[in-house]
Amino acid sequence: MLNGFGELIVLTSDELLASKSLDGDLAAFEELVNRFKNRVFALVYRIVGQHQEAEDVTQDVFLTVYEKLYQYDNSKKFAPWIFRIATNASISALRRKKKVVILNFDESYPSNYELNNASFLTDPQLMFERKELEKEISAAIMKLPENYRAVITLRYHLDLDNQEIADILDINRENVEVRIHRARKALRKIILQQKEERGMKLELSAN
Repeated sequence: MLNGFGELIVLTSDELLASKSLDGDLAAFEELVNRFKNRVFALVYRIVGQHQEAEDVTQDVFLTVYEKLYQYDNSKKFAPWIFRIATNASISALRRKKKVVILNFDESYPSNYELNNASFLTDPQLMFERKELEKEISAAIMKLPENYRAVITLRYHLDLDNQEIADILDINRENVEVRIHRARKALRKIILQQKEERGMKLELSAN
């Protein structure tokens, strides 16, 4: 890869950076943080649903990563290892709360649809409908049990395949498929209930 001056840049693998970090190379660990901070935050935020809490949990994740680097097996991919820590930290944060507050996802994190669909960016009606749908789905996801919320986030927001999710959640691939199926079924049920409740409220307000 060439930089702006035509000089060759050698990209270091995540796994090698992890090894260097374990040997006390702080610059290597800083590079790891820079590579993963946005993805880790996005994962945490999709699960916990609150911006400030997601920032706190993300900081805890990287502290845990630094403290437990000695447990990382550098013969395996680094990404599933750090995503597993982030997922577990997010679920633990939820379980510490007496109840989960339903909040929409931060609009500063556009979906792939928004980034790749020009008509969405130029059609106000389509933009409104898309945002309403995202709010509806976001609220429904926040009502899912923690394990379903995690698998939905890993699959549809981080776009990981079933084997990668299996590695992160430490379950087999077949269980991932079953869990995704059940999570989607539960999500559809919640969305239908939300639509029914909205319809009832509209009927009551019209009377």
